[in-house]
Amino acid sequence: MTTAIDRRCLSPKRQLLCSRENALRVAGRIFDHSQGKVSILRTTDPLQPFRISTDPASSGLIVLEMVA
Repeated sequence: MTTAIDRRCLSPKRQLLCSRENALRVAGRIFDHSQGKVSILRTTDPLQPFRISTDPASSGLIVLEMVA
């Protein structure tokens, strides 16, 4: 069961780590060192609202894709 978490109650460091901007930064670094597609995926976890994937994903979860 997922517990609802108020993102305003998270520490400033956690808020930074959970941000879309941080996900984009991490995806960019992975993309720079990989030969394939890198995707930013949306999750339902408030402590990890975005994750980075190099594997194919469902198009409904993809927020952004980087391709060479």
